[in-house]
Amino acid sequence: MGRKRANADAAAQREWELGIDWARWLIDGNTPRPLQVYGVVLEPGEVAYLQTTAQYSRLYGGDGRYRQSGGFFIGNPTLVVGMMAANAALNAGRKAAAKRDLQPSWRDLQEVPVLATNLRLMCNLPQKGWMSFYYSAVQEFYPDTANWMITFGFQNAVPLRIAGLTTPTLAVLTAWCVHGNGRWQGEPGIAPLLQAALGARRADPGNEVHDSYPHQLSDESSGTYATDDYPSRNEPSSDYPPGEYPPGDPWGRDPWE
Repeated sequence: MGRKRANADAAAQREWELGIDWARWLIDGNTPRPLQVYGVVLEPGEVAYLQTTAQYSRLYGGDGRYRQSGGFFIGNPTLVVGMMAANAALNAGRKAAAKRDLQPSWRDLQEVPVLATNLRLMCNLPQKGWMSFYYSAVQEFYPDTANWMITFGFQNAVPLRIAGLTTPTLAVLTAWCVHGNGRWQGEPGIAPLLQAALGARRADPGNEVHDSYPHQLSDESSGTYATDDYPSRNEPSSDYPPGEYPPGDPWGRDPWE
């Protein structure tokens, strides 16, 4: 258990630092390097930026339906009365469960491939294939990097939550896409990453951004990407020491429940 926990802490720390790398790159006025994808047909002018995996879930209520138990009882009066009482209790329990199911809750939790482009976030569900969530349709945007999740509210669709280890990078990238290049740095949900990125820059005034876009480096633990123009990944640039990534659960469990 100790080794597994240490590996989990190291993976979380790497992903947190990678989010800081993305924040620093975008703060400097750069744009993500286009990512070549195959199989997925993009729209004219659409550019893929990131391909990874994440925990997917949706917020909605059930339909309130339940199957009512019934029957025709014959026999000893005492036995019949007992069977009728048991049947009534069964139906009451099912009705109460159906009523609880009407309340909105996070459902359909599963880990899925995710593709982020300049126009939308795409999630590949086993039953439905690629689903698109366009940034232009987002009405509410709540990146919560402290709890390793991002929540999107839409005009004509139920809310979407993306969670897991890749949250720091996805939070920075989607904030940049949703808010636009002029406003994304004001998003409070990614403030810890921005502060760490700016702090690393002040700590290393000699770190300059070159005009040419450097080639990308792949983080094998998650499939997310960073650039080689950042400080060494062996030197944590986060305000959180190694093994002390933000409080919360990056493993897909819901801290709100």
